[in-house]
Amino acid sequence: GLQPHHRADPMADAVVAAIQPDVGKFYDLSKGDLELIKALFSELAGAPVPPEALVSLLAIPKEEFKEGAALPKATKEQFSNAVKQSVDETDTVEQYKTVFASHIARIENSIKVMGEVREPLMKLHAGCNGDLKKIEAFFCDTVPAPNTGKPMPPGMINALLSVPPTATTCTVEHLLNCVEKNLDPTDTADKLMEVLRKHGAA
Repeated sequence: GLQPHHRADPMADAVVAAIQPDVGKFYDLSKGDLELIKALFSELAGAPVPPEALVSLLAIPKEEFKEGAALPKATKEQFSNAVKQSVDETDTVEQYKTVFASHIARIENSIKVMGEVREPLMKLHAGCNGDLKKIEAFFCDTVPAPNTGKPMPPGMINALLSVPPTATTCTVEHLLNCVEKNLDPTDTADKLMEVLRKHGAA
């Protein structure tokens, strides 16, 4: 569960001790990124964790959230403490190890894939000046069959890229972040390069 524990819980301590290497590895790969941490905790909890709950679990001071600025990063200590608090006596080491392993694999894959597709993505963006229609067409072609190339519902590309609903273009950072966050462990650089070639960027 995600309730803070105010009692000694030897079972929870045993789980925490057993997953220390996983906690360290996830933190090093995520660099304290709140969205990656939120995805991890949501899977551990079996339900989406609201941002407010995540912030209070990580004990990040409110002052660190500034309007229009990038989200703060969690420190390793904040993250470790939050993991410790999230363990309750019914949780098992296996449960935690399985979830951590899948999130670690996802981030490792995304680092590897992004290493290969970053340049062509920048070329795609430069070639259309970040035009959302062109970017949307690219994303639609990355969707597996039978939905390959089907247009998105109105406004979805804006939400996906985290740009305002009225925007018609995005920055290259928005594009790179969006691809990175939406990569599945099954996505490969080869698959993406094929679509990028089709769009004249590779």
